[in-house]
Amino acid sequence: MSADRFAKDAAAGKLPAVSWVYGPKGLSEHPVEPVKAGQKWTADQVDAVVKGGLWRNTVIFITWDDWGGWFDHVKPPLVEKWTDGTQFRYGSRVACLVLSPYAKAGHVSHVQHSHVSLVRFCESTFGLKPLSARDRAADDMSDCFDFTQKPLAPPPPAI
Repeated sequence: MSADRFAKDAAAGKLPAVSWVYGPKGLSEHPVEPVKAGQKWTADQVDAVVKGGLWRNTVIFITWDDWGGWFDHVKPPLVEKWTDGTQFRYGSRVACLVLSPYAKAGHVSHVQHSHVSLVRFCESTFGLKPLSARDRAADDMSDCFDFTQKPLAPPPPAI
């Protein structure tokens, strides 16, 4: 789904069961771009989901494609290599924010997740067979949720 269409569809309460949206050029939150403007764009997408009445049965994963150049004292495990023997699957850690009425409030996961975990989450949620061995082996992010808790209120509107 295009970045310009996502907020419109979300605010109208008309998103498909799964949407992937990337920040548009100039708003990706990479330091060479205006980071604050990118953060505002991301918050606006969350606001659109809430305004569209979709919060009660939505999960929003906010993650980044790289580690931003910050030092990480934890060496990634070597579980898969390129043909030249270098690290393939894991690199420096990146954050993943989990927004949902059933996300564990204030939870910091100590389970090893990857971007493939988001695919695994969809497969687990919708009862789909894994697409490959990589997503079959991935964690499904389930430690981030408590489906028995009282649903959390949506985040407040972005300023």
